[in-house]
Amino acid sequence: MSRIRFAVAGFRHFHILEFVKGMAALPGAEFVGVYDDDPALLQKYAREFDVPAFDSLEKMVEATEPEVVGVAAVNGRKADTICRLTALGCHVLADKPLVTTLEGLDRVEQAAVRTGKTIGLMLLERYNAPVRAVRRALQEGHLGRLVNFTGLAPHKLRPANRPAWFFEPELYGGVLNDLAIHNVDVCRWMWQQEPVAVTAVEGCLRFTEFPGFTDHAELFLEFADSSTALLRADWLTPESFSGHGDGRQIFEGTAGTVEVRAAPDIHTLGEGEVIFDAWHQTRERITPLTPPATLYAEFVALCRGAPAAELLPDEGFRSTRVTLYAREAARSHQRLDLRNRL
Repeated sequence: MSRIRFAVAGFRHFHILEFVKGMAALPGAEFVGVYDDDPALLQKYAREFDVPAFDSLEKMVEATEPEVVGVAAVNGRKADTICRLTALGCHVLADKPLVTTLEGLDRVEQAAVRTGKTIGLMLLERYNAPVRAVRRALQEGHLGRLVNFTGLAPHKLRPANRPAWFFEPELYGGVLNDLAIHNVDVCRWMWQQEPVAVTAVEGCLRFTEFPGFTDHAELFLEFADSSTALLRADWLTPESFSGHGDGRQIFEGTAGTVEVRAAPDIHTLGEGEVIFDAWHQTRERITPLTPPATLYAEFVALCRGAPAAELLPDEGFRSTRVTLYAREAARSHQRLDLRNRL
């Protein structure tokens, strides 16, 4: 891979540090600049990474000419940041959620078409070795036909460590957009088709001191053949728990069931148990399947014209759209037919 210049616009979520780590590991990578509209964050990370700091996107792009910019702006402002960067000639890889509204998603998709720039989303489950092993088992017929997926994504909130905007509903965007999108994308990846309907609930029962905040969400996806997915995401992991969250993923097929247990917690990708109970066989453990390339390497290749990757930009857009409709279903208390919406 030839020389790749990359920058960061926004350090509002620590996942952007994974972007920096992943990009820096690529051959010829050069971290050229950082921007954030919070001066304290800007100076903190400029010092930490020993890169130039800029007080505007335009100044950063003009001075450093990055090919790829990682975005972890305040959730409700990401659409603006992404559209501005593509207009300035940059490819963008964003932390989730990509946007917080359907209108914002339309704007981002239109920016990709208008500018010809690649806009990706850090949906890392497709590069998670245990989950990849499940997909291979499904593709090879060991699970039979997929009947149901149950995805559990509990997290610690630790509110004292969160910025004020995190508890402003229009800036945060809700727990569905923030946390459930990973397993929504797993569904679409496993089924290789779109769900036909969604039902969802989103509410707050633990952290009621934050008006409008959502600390738990559940959504139910239906597929055309009557198979289903039940996904739960929440901020209810107790402070005393040893990890950030005890993530579980259960895939039930006509020929057996597979469970993925996160280890040591939900934020550790590439590790964990994959337990397979076939219909008439003794329980076995499946070896995780390491991806041939990282999300970051494949994203750069896409920016340079590669035709294929495990996660194409359109997949990020579509998983975001399903998740946003799930939020709409939760707010309207209605089952939404998705067949003419995706």
